[in-house]
Amino acid sequence: MPTVTLYGGTPGHDADTGQIGGNKILLEWDDRAYFLDFGTNFAVTGRFYEEFLRPRGSTVGLRDFLRMGLIPPLEGIYRDDLWAHEPDVWERYRSHPHYRRVERLDGVLLSHAHVDHSGCLGFLKPEIPVYTGLMTATITKGIQDCRSGGPDAEDCYIQPREVKDDVLKAIGRAPRRGRQHFICQTDEDITDAQAQLQAFWADHQGAKTEIEAPPLATVDPASLGLRFFRVDHSIPGSAAFALETPIGWIVYSGDLRLHGHSKWRTELFAKEAAKLKPAVFIVEGTHLDRQTSVEEPEVHQAAADVVAGASGLVIADFSPRNIERLRTFHDVAAAQGRKLVVTTRDAYLLVRMHVIDPAIPTPDEDMVMVLEEPAGIRQGWEKYVLERFASSVVDARDIRADPAGHILCLSFFDISNLIDLEPEDGTYIYSSSEAYNEERLFDQVRLGNWLSHFGMTPVGGLPGAEEGPFHASGHIDGPGMEWLIETIDPEKIVPVHTQQLGWFEERWGEKAVVGRYGEPVRLGE
Repeated sequence: MPTVTLYGGTPGHDADTGQIGGNKILLEWDDRAYFLDFGTNFAVTGRFYEEFLRPRGSTVGLRDFLRMGLIPPLEGIYRDDLWAHEPDVWERYRSHPHYRRVERLDGVLLSHAHVDHSGCLGFLKPEIPVYTGLMTATITKGIQDCRSGGPDAEDCYIQPREVKDDVLKAIGRAPRRGRQHFICQTDEDITDAQAQLQAFWADHQGAKTEIEAPPLATVDPASLGLRFFRVDHSIPGSAAFALETPIGWIVYSGDLRLHGHSKWRTELFAKEAAKLKPAVFIVEGTHLDRQTSVEEPEVHQAAADVVAGASGLVIADFSPRNIERLRTFHDVAAAQGRKLVVTTRDAYLLVRMHVIDPAIPTPDEDMVMVLEEPAGIRQGWEKYVLERFASSVVDARDIRADPAGHILCLSFFDISNLIDLEPEDGTYIYSSSEAYNEERLFDQVRLGNWLSHFGMTPVGGLPGAEEGPFHASGHIDGPGMEWLIETIDPEKIVPVHTQQLGWFEERWGEKAVVGRYGEPVRLGE
């Protein structure tokens, strides 16, 4: 009899009403076991940590993450080198109410590359494989290349550690060890792009150590009793999965929506999943309180109107991994005779994504430029971008000379660039998701202080700003979810990634199975 145990996105872990994100869903039956995503729980992390107070993963390994409840106490799945300095750690945690020993884990089914779904992969033993799509693997690798930190930044390849003076230290010039990623797509276009990305997969971008990584391998999910479906979300490559079990098919939605340019993917997933006659549907429910959703053409029109009326510098705050939003501002910039400017970090990722989807914009002299920010030391990935796109690089002096000729793609964490840009008449379009916790609210207040200090006019979802339709959510709304569930017609529904548990219970009654953190639920009963 299959069981599902929720270790994130569920009530009972510092939140009786459920949680958004942090999905770690353990699905087990007979001799099979998979995690459905293994992400960072921002809700729990935010209770104890903030930007300048972080868990001490580099020196103490699992200690902070286990003690503060950021990862579940599951013996048998975590890297040995992260508790080598504390060989008694599991003896101490065996009395924990959520402790258990996991005898086998066949892999992680990774739905997409948002950190709340992927951000804790680096804690897992490197021999535990990831099953996902090529775009998700590429984005995850690109993000790690540009990050530094502890094991929570090691999603695709790990920095081995050893014990010295009772703490953990990185092993000199030891090669990074890569995690096997199996690509659950077999069409010809994906296979060709996959071949082109093999060198990128094994490259550590100028570092003195290499990545000892198994090559990206294609797998037919049907051979494992799996199904892989592309869905529409705010990051490309997003997917849903289905697993064949003794009680029938269990379907996992990942994150999805029905109002993006690729909504047809979600519609196709629903129809294909319905053919499986699922026994269980594990489904997200982030925005079920919404009756309608802003669509990207509305964002395009609102942004176009603002830029058309702006006489000076325009900054657009959104994630360039949201390719629909990138294309929106790309087209708005072109229509207004401006050039779009992205950071080196974003350019590094876009050029890799472009290999898979040639419609994704990359730096070029005519339209997309790269912002060279002040730095004492350039990392390998930065040098790669600045050298490859040298003719498309601009700096603050170039933008000060022609502020009305550019739209800068920046975020709150890039805001110190305003000191170099010195805008005299500027507009800041906040085109990201609304604040989902107290820390994000503080960030928005700080952002507002920066904009006020430099005399920039804010629009979008910021305190005191004209809200308008400047953001299209990555999540399905209430009516869309009703259609999705009615179309797939599962026997049971397990809601995750939601604070709207009552929504499911009111509409679906006993079909809705609400799991609590760390408590196995027997399915099929």
